[in-house]
Amino acid sequence: MLDHILGKPSANVRRVQALGTALVTLLVTRRKKAPWGLGWLERRSSLWKTLLGWWTLLYLLRHMDDVLGLHAPEPLREYYSRSFYRATWVFTALDAGFWTAMSVRPKWLRDTLSLVFSAYYLVCTNRAVEKVRKVRALVTIEHLRVSWNKGVENPVLRFVRKLHQPQLGIVRNVMLGESESTERARCVVMFDGSEEEFRACRMVVLDVPGGGFVSMAPESHTEYLAAWAQRTKAIVVSVDYAKAPEYPFPYAIDQCFAVYRELELTNGQCIGLEGTERVRFVLAGDSAGGNIAAGVQFRILESEGLRGPAGIVFVYGCFNVDVRAWMTRNETRVLLGTEARDHLHHASPLAVAKPTRHAGSLDARVRVVSGDQPSAYVPLTMTSSFTYFNDQVLTPEMMRAMVIMYVGPNARPDFRTDYYLSPVVAPDHLLARFPPTYFLCGEKDPMVDDTVLFASRIRNAKQPNKDAANDSNAQADVSGRSDSTDVSEDEDRASNVPRALRMTQFGEPQPQNSDAVIKVKLVAGMSHGFLQMYSLLPEARKVAAMCGEWLDELLHDAHSISPYSRCASEVRIPPSSDKLAINVMDRYGVEIVSAANMVRRRGHGLADPLS
Repeated sequence: MLDHILGKPSANVRRVQALGTALVTLLVTRRKKAPWGLGWLERRSSLWKTLLGWWTLLYLLRHMDDVLGLHAPEPLREYYSRSFYRATWVFTALDAGFWTAMSVRPKWLRDTLSLVFSAYYLVCTNRAVEKVRKVRALVTIEHLRVSWNKGVENPVLRFVRKLHQPQLGIVRNVMLGESESTERARCVVMFDGSEEEFRACRMVVLDVPGGGFVSMAPESHTEYLAAWAQRTKAIVVSVDYAKAPEYPFPYAIDQCFAVYRELELTNGQCIGLEGTERVRFVLAGDSAGGNIAAGVQFRILESEGLRGPAGIVFVYGCFNVDVRAWMTRNETRVLLGTEARDHLHHASPLAVAKPTRHAGSLDARVRVVSGDQPSAYVPLTMTSSFTYFNDQVLTPEMMRAMVIMYVGPNARPDFRTDYYLSPVVAPDHLLARFPPTYFLCGEKDPMVDDTVLFASRIRNAKQPNKDAANDSNAQADVSGRSDSTDVSEDEDRASNVPRALRMTQFGEPQPQNSDAVIKVKLVAGMSHGFLQMYSLLPEARKVAAMCGEWLDELLHDAHSISPYSRCASEVRIPPSSDKLAINVMDRYGVEIVSAANMVRRRGHGLADPLS
């Protein structure tokens, strides 16, 4: 447990913990009087000493591999930041505790035992990890909903979350978006101000909350949504869309589109706004909500006479439901530029951090190479969903389960062409019409490749003359229709910054077409769902503030690309460096890395920071 409190798994810490426990037991058993709580055993000779000694012996035997230095490698040692690792420890214990008590009736007893079991799993961390691993291997819809709705349904957790939630003047429910194919959706309207200010407001953020397509109402996201409303002084409308498997694809997209259409056609009067000045809308979506928000944008673009949003903010969005292990060559180039994520630099091909080219690495063992290695060599590269298969938040089993439930029983889609399911394969003529779009994702997120590839496709679609050849290869490769490997000499000698993410020069701010503004930020050491950890994770509050400023930029049409908001930067690190030497913080105190970090942090143990 000590290594979890410290935020970094360590066999040395566990060794100290085991030996320290044995030492404390030895000192306690030398006392003649029983310690507090064991006095009832004092009459029975030294029974309490026997029990305490036996428990300590079992504890030492369970940690004997750590004590003797025979422990297994630590796959999560360089995985997360310390604060995020601590947060995942708490959430893992909560999941294990709530799943253990989920069949208990009545509800008050279930709520109580859920917290009791969670406290047990906080101490017995290995038991918690094993419990969660077994449940996720055969996860059900009930397990997912119990896990993701616990912060709303348990009164104690709900109270704790409310302590960290900004207080707003207006929070109400409205029903919006009835259409021929969908029912009206409940929407939570949030605003920081009076009724008069609410009616006069001309800015609306339409949020599509995440939840794996199957769970989580807007109430599960109220902490950062309230922070957005407070920061932007805009009205935040969060849609409680119908969830799978009861309402499979594309019901949620149709329902959210109907909500946007009613808001736009009535100019906000459906939620109580007054005045004739046009309301300015911005779309936002996290996780599965990002997928649905992209689908809503496609519906808007394919509809006649419907004004689109002023911008979109995607937070760790799911843009490719085709969960597969290997990246195609052009995907690797788009993602990483000219330097590849080479799994052979590790002793284990599944390692994700701090590789060193030594006698134990796999590439040092290779004795025969068939043929000449081409100058534009791109090695076999795993997708982020499989590179981070040990993720404590989102596992491949969970992703497969959610996609199966979302697609439903009557659909057999083609993931290579259905852009409503996988927005990353959308055609260029739609992507070129996207408004200014901002992307935010965790560096260690299993879906981080989705973010970078989708951002690059939008950017390339908006600059068809400059990067037409590069984009056509990337689109064909993402959709699986071709696998061209031609790379020009100029491209091969380019900087390590991926071409698809170069939005401006690395100098003074450049004039930009407002519609061409694409921002990408990858938060270092974070995985999926960090905004859900608002009450536990200090960085989550900083990131929520950053997202609030992004929304404010889009609502006021004040966005621009500058050296402090660019998508990628070239940072030269001395070849002798064998660890992260540069930590770059943005103005919110959030450590940010560029897309090229997935070369160095996954392949070479270094980072290419982005301010």
